[in-house]
Amino acid sequence: MRRLKVKLHIQILIGLILGIIFGTIFSIDQHSLILTSGNTKTEIENWEQITFQKGDSVLQSFGADSRLGALKYFESLRKDGSLVGTSLVVKIPSVPAPLVYTELKSLKKSSSIGADIKPIGEIFIRLLNMIAVPLVLASLIVGAASLHDIKHIAKLGGKLLVLFLFTSMISVGLGQVLAVVIQPGQHMSAETKTRLVEAYKDELSPVVQQEAKVDLIDFCVNIIPKNPFKGLADGDFLQIVFFAILTGLVLCYIPKERAKPVINFFEGITEAMIKIVEKVILLAPLAVFALISATVAEFGFSILGTLFWYCLTAILAMLIVTFVLYPALVKTFAGVSPIKFFLAQKQVLAVAFTTSSSSATLPVTIDVTENRLGVPNRIASFVLPIGTTINKDGTALYQAVAAIFIAQVYGFDLTFAQHISIFITCVITGAATAPVAGAGLIMLVVVLNAVGLPVEGIALIVGVDRILNMCRSTTNVVGDTMASVVLAGSEKSLGEIKTND
Repeated sequence: MRRLKVKLHIQILIGLILGIIFGTIFSIDQHSLILTSGNTKTEIENWEQITFQKGDSVLQSFGADSRLGALKYFESLRKDGSLVGTSLVVKIPSVPAPLVYTELKSLKKSSSIGADIKPIGEIFIRLLNMIAVPLVLASLIVGAASLHDIKHIAKLGGKLLVLFLFTSMISVGLGQVLAVVIQPGQHMSAETKTRLVEAYKDELSPVVQQEAKVDLIDFCVNIIPKNPFKGLADGDFLQIVFFAILTGLVLCYIPKERAKPVINFFEGITEAMIKIVEKVILLAPLAVFALISATVAEFGFSILGTLFWYCLTAILAMLIVTFVLYPALVKTFAGVSPIKFFLAQKQVLAVAFTTSSSSATLPVTIDVTENRLGVPNRIASFVLPIGTTINKDGTALYQAVAAIFIAQVYGFDLTFAQHISIFITCVITGAATAPVAGAGLIMLVVVLNAVGLPVEGIALIVGVDRILNMCRSTTNVVGDTMASVVLAGSEKSLGEIKTND
């Protein structure tokens, strides 16, 4: 009897769907907290209000929809050593008198199997991150050594930067236009705004406290590593790219008998890392199931209803960029069918969406771009690490939509000059945003400060950031594969695209 073999991308899709279902069934109760006071552990359910008190003084109160705020505030008291003498007063509608707890030790959200399986997905992400740096270093040294000419690298780099700048400008402009037309901020009531700010203001604090600056001169100077091994340890892809290209080019100018063993060594490293990627990706269905289940279990879909118009605007802009702009460029400049383009990178789309990180997806992106999209190593190894670091159209347009949304909610009537400022700042901060989950929020502070918008408005969108982060990471990664295909097409070196597993 012939054994039925399910293709990997179908397995990943099944894992995605089952993860959503599992996370929905075994979701975390948003109105439940686990309190440890003295030697007693108590589950607080269906509470109406939680108040932190010290003696007769009220420190802070939180409503039923402010569970996250209560947890963050408790943690801040614990870190400051202020828990001693602090009591927790809990009002529950079904209980006549408020419950008072003293000797506070810990306050945690309730657990759920839907969220508890997240470490399975985190192991998958760590494995990909483990592979990323040696793969980029080795493949880029080999690729640069095969170019033989610094003029060729300069030519490729010039084309790449023009392409990145073009798509970033189109993406940000599209995000602004949709935000102005749809007016997502006009659909939010004052009551909803107050509730969201109260619920997420404490989560906003670490974002605002981080010093978010964009200095182009420092950005360019820091590309050159003082210590390449530190750049490797930190996973700084721009420094790795600079060091690897320089090393690869120098190998072209030393005797072949001395250069060949070095090139062969890095070719072996590249092949070994690609083989590891092919094995690790087999874990993707299980990892996708765990990551999506944890996300749905922890955040649920209720917050999407509250911020429906904001999410709709941002996601619509990302869909247009990902499935209209990029395929048009691939078709126009590389002659590649958009359908084949997407079918060949099904695994990349799934991993980018679930990990919310373009850097974690990079090993899979390199493997698929070279072996399925037909892009030669010398171009893929050059474009993808740079793209992962500075090509983030999804992040840039998200920041533009978020800034205009916050302005609308707070009643700011943005002038044309302010829209231009948002446009320029988002193009710059999009490129300067670190390729890791959640970094877009930090750079959004820069955008808001540039036009004088209230930074506390970020609290309005924190609740859905994880979900939108999954979407914008997918757009960012597809932008990198698009650039690789377009450049390979312009160099007349694009191979056959493989769409079957």
